[in-house]
Amino acid sequence: MNVRYRIALLVALIVLGAVPAHAQDPQPYKNVISANPFGLLLELFNAEYERVVSESSTIGIGGSTFSIDDDDISGADERYVNADVFYRYYPSGRPLDGWAFGAKLGVTSVTDAGTYAGFGFDVNRSWLMGKRDNFYVGIGFGLKRLVGVDDAEDVDLAFIPTFRIINVGFAF
Repeated sequence: MNVRYRIALLVALIVLGAVPAHAQDPQPYKNVISANPFGLLLELFNAEYERVVSESSTIGIGGSTFSIDDDDISGADERYVNADVFYRYYPSGRPLDGWAFGAKLGVTSVTDAGTYAGFGFDVNRSWLMGKRDNFYVGIGFGLKRLVGVDDAEDVDLAFIPTFRIINVGFAF
């Protein structure tokens, strides 16, 4: 074998072997189900289902509920129940594990005031942990704007905070 041929073959093998490890080890999980167990203590609860749709994004559905103590004004609590669809972009290219920036659309029902459409944005951080990297932990915060609330005198919040104190779940 020619020396030039051997050198070229060696260089080619080195270059091909230098492919980043994450490109060889794609994310094995495509779905996550999570919920906030601490919210039960704080009268705030949320649950989500998230699915990988590309190498850097996910879509999902989520629901949450929280109450505002309104005893000072009307003598009653105001309960918000949300249902949303969302899109999250993971700039690291590793969906379900890392920083994510999201957008959401959905509806919010407010006790004794009606149901409103809404849209919003959020920032999230999630981790896949454990022996098989399938135990999920996620945190996040965002805001959702309710459409048509300005005209409703019975609703205290036009902007609904959307936060995941600590969601835990499983990837599969």
